[in-house]
Amino acid sequence: MIEPDLAQVTKSESPSRSVETNELLAFIEQHELAEGDKLPPERELAAELGISRRALRHLLTRMELDGHIWRGRRNGTFLGRRTVGPISVDQRIKRGSPAFVLETRLAIEPSMTAIAAVKASEADLLHIETCMRRTAEVKNDEDWIKWDGAFHLAIAKATQNDVLVGLVTAFNEARSTGDWQALRLVTITPEKRRKTIAHHRTICEMLRKRSADDASRAMRDHLLNTQRNLFE
Repeated sequence: MIEPDLAQVTKSESPSRSVETNELLAFIEQHELAEGDKLPPERELAAELGISRRALRHLLTRMELDGHIWRGRRNGTFLGRRTVGPISVDQRIKRGSPAFVLETRLAIEPSMTAIAAVKASEADLLHIETCMRRTAEVKNDEDWIKWDGAFHLAIAKATQNDVLVGLVTAFNEARSTGDWQALRLVTITPEKRRKTIAHHRTICEMLRKRSADDASRAMRDHLLNTQRNLFE
């Protein structure tokens, strides 16, 4: 939804600049972006709007000066004013690059899975296994990210630890964004997905055995494989 003050950006602009601004505002509204949401990378956004990257940079610079967007040194471009004060962990995860988010998952999820191996109830294990089976049945990226995210979230819930549940929920929200989807569509092949499903099965088997060390190792192997799939 476009904020009223953002909709006034086109006033006092030259006709060509006004057209470019209107294209960007239409893009924001079409994608239902709100304050704090991240805009696509410049190359992708310029192509989407049908303007040059130079024209886009001028437009973004004007909008930044007017306080309608802010640009981080490495994090990208966001709608609204730069947050003053501490940024929540959820927002940091959502704004993080796929590489940084995956590094964080590698630091957290293996240990989380070890806890789940000890604490999971029978109902928890059945739910995890159901999510695992669904990942093997899906045919498109949207359904894949839904059930793969549900698989990891089910493991988090099996720990009975709300902090871990919150972190995995934030990871899932980050993984549903355009940056992640574009990366998956370019890099993930049917063979890579089959290997991922095999890793899911191994994780389930280790959870069933109540082997914390083996469950942790299986999750680490799975995430390392994901890292290779996406970035090598």
